[in-house]
Amino acid sequence: EEKIAVVDEANRFIRWEGRRAIHEQRLVHRSVYILVLNSKDQLLIQLRHRDKQTFPHHWDISCAGHICAEDYSGGPDDDLDEVYRLTATRELSEELGISEPLRRLGHFGPTSSHYEQIRLFQVHSDGPITLQDSEVEAVRWVERAQFKALLDDPEARLTGSLRRFGVWALDNGCW
Repeated sequence: EEKIAVVDEANRFIRWEGRRAIHEQRLVHRSVYILVLNSKDQLLIQLRHRDKQTFPHHWDISCAGHICAEDYSGGPDDDLDEVYRLTATRELSEELGISEPLRRLGHFGPTSSHYEQIRLFQVHSDGPITLQDSEVEAVRWVERAQFKALLDDPEARLTGSLRRFGVWALDNGCW
């Protein structure tokens, strides 16, 4: 099982843990999230694979991933800006086959509902999109009005990440 850094509220390394323990114990760890927008100003959302440990078969943010032990070139607290950027680049390529330049939007620490140190990025791409079959079942482009309708639909299976960062992007002029 791949190892993930458990970190504190200030994003400093504490110890290594496996993915299952990270999620079962809700341990704070580092992740990247990427919003993909196209030239029509639509947001790409992905349907998580039905076998995912967390939120299987839910609509999620365009792309996301954990920073794992092999993503660090030095110590687990060294050059974090570069570690986050390279991990986001890798995840975007693996999950969606996209290799466009990233724009950093912000850093978000843990909240009562989220136990991650998140670096949020944005990329513009019209595709082509190549899905990583083991991670993503489907994708779809949504316009702002469609996204807002999804938020209001009690039957929509949306992750908290999609809700949080989709709304954040709207509220902060990033979408």
